[in-house]
Amino acid sequence: MNKELKLNTIVWLLLVTLIILSTLFAENKVKSAYIFVVIFTSIKFLAVAFQFVEVKKAHLLWKFLSFLFVAIYFIGVLIMLN
Repeated sequence: MNKELKLNTIVWLLLVTLIILSTLFAENKVKSAYIFVVIFTSIKFLAVAFQFVEVKKAHLLWKFLSFLFVAIYFIGVLIMLN
């Protein structure tokens, strides 16, 4: 199996695992579940952006903007929910 296909499979399994964990946390009404869901969502966004959209090969500006978007999203959700 070539390296890229193997990495895509690993990232896909990570995404599925994070989706299942998000669902479990949200459905079981875990205290502060929204923090875990936001963290998992941020990880999923970055995984998709860097692996499947190939931001990892893009200009440094796009990498920075991806992380900036996640940071603004994370801070915004924390401000809204507290």
